[in-house]
Amino acid sequence: MNKKYYTIFIASDRNQYSRSFRISKNGIIASSLFGILLVVLAVLGGLRLASWEPLTRELKKMEEGSILLENIIGDLKFSMDVDSSNAYEHFLMEFYSSHNLGFPNSAPVKGYVTRGLQHKNNHMGIDIAAKNHDEVRTPADGKVVFCGKSEDLGNTIIVNHPGGFVTLYGHNDTIIVQSGDDVIKNQILSRVGETGKSQGPHLHFEIWKNNQVIDPREIIPEYKEKDVSIRKTRK
Repeated sequence: MNKKYYTIFIASDRNQYSRSFRISKNGIIASSLFGILLVVLAVLGGLRLASWEPLTRELKKMEEGSILLENIIGDLKFSMDVDSSNAYEHFLMEFYSSHNLGFPNSAPVKGYVTRGLQHKNNHMGIDIAAKNHDEVRTPADGKVVFCGKSEDLGNTIIVNHPGGFVTLYGHNDTIIVQSGDDVIKNQILSRVGETGKSQGPHLHFEIWKNNQVIDPREIIPEYKEKDVSIRKTRK
């Protein structure tokens, strides 16, 4: 069977140049497919360039996450080597401050520390005497993971922070946030109260790091200065 050929004629308006050539039907199909392929590759390349900025942001997040992961691993190794909790808390302050990483280092409420950590009595935080209905603010960015009632602590809030930090707030009067909320540093969480087992308005405040209790007085300068409690050596 004879192949079908098509004649393509090219002429120029500016000069007398002209040219013609023959091409088969299969040749036209192959040329068309090649042209479509070039267009598809050009579009994909454009989309890839357009997504370069989001990709850069993702890589930056991965780098930051890697730093925090190295810190957590370092924390675990460090906590096995030291006996003094104060030394561990000093290590945390130095590490997070030197790397410009956020951690719970600001006072959630203004007041005086009237009771410190007492492991024998299962008191894993500090009590801060404050005015009733004073604002309680988060000391670092994080996510609220619990809002509810406790028999001992009354209205309670727990916030999870980057880097393995967890903070707890007890005896609140009014809780403003809800479980699942993302919060930023200094955002109002609640108002001081005396719910639960309490003998007056105050905030019970705890800080944990990788399941290890941290003394807030050692990483929040204001509470170290305004500590009127009787300190006891940890065992």
